[in-house]
Order: sequence, then structure tokens, then C-alpha cells
Amino acid sequence: MESWSTEKLPNQFVRYVYAGCTELNTRLQQEPELGLQIEEVIRESLSRTPMEALDLESGLSILIGDEPARAVAGCLRYLETSEEVDDLRNLGFHEEFIRRIRYLVARYGPVLKAIRRRHNHPAGWHKCGHTVNKAENGTTYLHLKILRNDDRELILEDDTESLLRLMNLMLEAIQHGDDYQVISEKTLLEFTARCEKLAAKASERGVHDLDGTKH
Repeated sequence: MESWSTEKLPNQFVRYVYAGCTELNTRLQQEPELGLQIEEVIRESLSRTPMEALDLESGLSILIGDEPARAVAGCLRYLETSEEVDDLRNLGFHEEFIRRIRYLVARYGPVLKAIRRRHNHPAGWHKCGHTVNKAENGTTYLHLKILRNDDRELILEDDTESLLRLMNLMLEAIQHGDDYQVISEKTLLEFTARCEKLAAKASERGVHDLDGTKH
């Protein structure tokens, strides 16, 4: 496992599926029908109740064994991009294995992830959209629509200063959480770049002592 050289694959994936992927890679070459059987089990499991869908690994283990079942479930849980699947070639896997995994991840990965979100974190969010509206007095209002994991919509509309104060309060809550190890470098770089751009724009146009919306 230490000799694996990957650029795109998440660390959780490499730790979780090493033995199973190796075994499944061999078996798919020896048992061509196995790929279709695996898909049938996944499709049937995801069509049942959330608890049964989340127990996907147990159903697969009956068909292909514990380690390969863990590997397939890991692929569905952790792989999200075409680049990550392509990176499997660096691990020496056969093209049939890569093709089969690509198909399963594309078709069933989003379904399993949505079920896991709804079950494990129903009050969390997974989509956020916004529009910018102008009032008659010229004030800009931002309209945010947040979709929770349980598919409930949260609507928030306020002026720019008010939403910035809300963001500061959210940052304070994150700081109190003291869970910095889960923050990805990409997220942090995006956040830093947006903050710097916001500060630069505000400085250019003049920062004023305005109350904004009262809370």
C-alpha cells in the first residue's frame, strides 16, 4: 500500500479499499458476468428503505466477499470526479475494472451520497443559490436559497452588510468548534481569495459607518 502513487484519489479511499480493489480487479477479468451481478445488487439495495440502502456493503459481501464489497462501497462513497477514477491506472488496475467502477460511480454514487446525507445529517445543506435584487431606494438585497439534506428549502434575503455580519457570526461559531483539521486546502484558498477581493472592493468604494438592517 505504501508504494501506491496517486495524485487525485482521496486518502480515505486509498486506506479503505486497497485489498478489495486488488481482489476485484482480478476477479472481473476471470468472471465477466460479475460486473452485471454487482450492479444488480447495488440497484436493488438503493431502491429499498434508507437503512437497507446504507447496508449496501452487507448485500455485496454475500456476492463477492467482505473486502471487495468494502471496495465497491468505498468507490461509491469517496470517488466523485473523472480524474479520481482515471488515477486508478496509476495503481495498476485493469481497464475493465476502471470502466466498471467509472460506470458504477457515475450512476449510483450520487444516489448513495444523497441517501447518506438525508439519513446522517438531515439538517445539513447540500445546495445554495442566490440572486441579487435592487429595491426602489437603490439598496441591494441578496436572496439566498439553501436546500437542506432533507430537501427542505431555507430562504434568506437581506442587504449586503447584514449578510456579512451573519457570515462573521458563522465564522465565530466555526472557531468555537475548533475542528480545523477537516477544512480542505481548496476551501480555505477559495475563502481567502473571496475575502481579499471583498476587502479590496470595499476599500476602493469607501467604507462607511452604516447600520444596515437592524437585528
